[in-house]
Amino acid sequence: MTFSDLLQSMVSKEFDESVLLRFFEDVFNMENIALIDVKCKDGIKKGDSYLSEVHNFTVVVSGKHKGNGTVVDISLPVITKGLPKSVGWRKTFRSVDFFRNETIFYNTVWKAMNQFQLEKNVKVFNGIPLCLSAYADGINDYIALENVNHKGFMQLNRCDGLDFQHTQLIMKLFARFHALGLAFKDQNPVEFDKIASALHETYFCEKYRNWYSNFQTNNLFPVLCDAIKQQLPESYLKRFKEVTKDDFFGKLITSCEKRGPLAVITHGDAWAPNFLWKYENDNLIDAIVIDFQLARYASLGLDITFFLYACTEQSLRLKYWDVLIEDYHKTFTSTLKELGSNPELLTLHDLKEEIKSSGLFGVGMSMEALAMSLLGDDDVADLEGIEGEEVSLESVWILPLFKDVKKQQRLANMIKHAVDNNFI
Repeated sequence: MTFSDLLQSMVSKEFDESVLLRFFEDVFNMENIALIDVKCKDGIKKGDSYLSEVHNFTVVVSGKHKGNGTVVDISLPVITKGLPKSVGWRKTFRSVDFFRNETIFYNTVWKAMNQFQLEKNVKVFNGIPLCLSAYADGINDYIALENVNHKGFMQLNRCDGLDFQHTQLIMKLFARFHALGLAFKDQNPVEFDKIASALHETYFCEKYRNWYSNFQTNNLFPVLCDAIKQQLPESYLKRFKEVTKDDFFGKLITSCEKRGPLAVITHGDAWAPNFLWKYENDNLIDAIVIDFQLARYASLGLDITFFLYACTEQSLRLKYWDVLIEDYHKTFTSTLKELGSNPELLTLHDLKEEIKSSGLFGVGMSMEALAMSLLGDDDVADLEGIEGEEVSLESVWILPLFKDVKKQQRLANMIKHAVDNNFI
């Protein structure tokens, strides 16, 4: 079996040896490159990838450096996401739509955003793995990235709430990413609109109402209602039912379609498995963001509220909410200044108002993310076992009522915080 045969059998018919050689030529300034080895390695936690099949391997190449002619040997760990081979899995979870959007993010959106900061001779945001290649045609889709585990980045348990240090780091990371987008929008509005408009809404639009709203109503809402009933006064359950009975899905569509002055490129899927962390002598020093399949042009408040509700617990929110928002604002405005835009594009008052208006979305997305993160491994759906070409989302993404008090509290306290702060 040739290296191309191996890569194509694992990942995609469009991912062969030539793709890797072009990457090393462009990124590492090499020529006369030969692929020496492909070392395969498995490993992904069940439930962390609902939209793709994931493969890990290391590629070893040898070639000459174009600048000085020296022979260079490079070993690079790679992680790829490809369309699920199971037709039922692929169609039920609309993997093609998500791959198309993430491919647009890497090939068009991030390429332009990164070029914008490079032209400023500053690197305000570097929290994304190196993309080797991204391709989508609806059949052979894949995303190939540097596997940053070899640089010390690691994933945390998806069910644990983050402490203040981890939360603060992600808030600052998002602040730099969002500020890069807003500065680009401020200085090159035509080009920004072009790249932002290239992204496609993958969740909350009328086109996908039938795909998601029944799952939301029949699977998610009962889990939330039960947790609220068990852990909070009746007034909270009453408020939750009032908010969700009146076209809750439509309200989330409205949140995603908002194009105000603080609309930027957002990550869209800010739950725990999409952050990787780096430590030095047990001290947290860095983090990166992965998985841009839900990237959208929308209010920066959507990422913030989703992240804070999905990834933190009530005790942290009550103690540090304002501190975290202020830290985000300071990082955001200093980043704007570095990029040559007016820091007053985002005032602290306007940020707080934007977060308040985005609270409903944060709750809406975190219902799913929290419920999924709290599932035990035995409760995670067997996606490969979906029979037929397509089944309804609610028939396969089945959620049990949580009996564990701490899990009930985690869900219920999100609603309590949102209601107490007039977010919903």
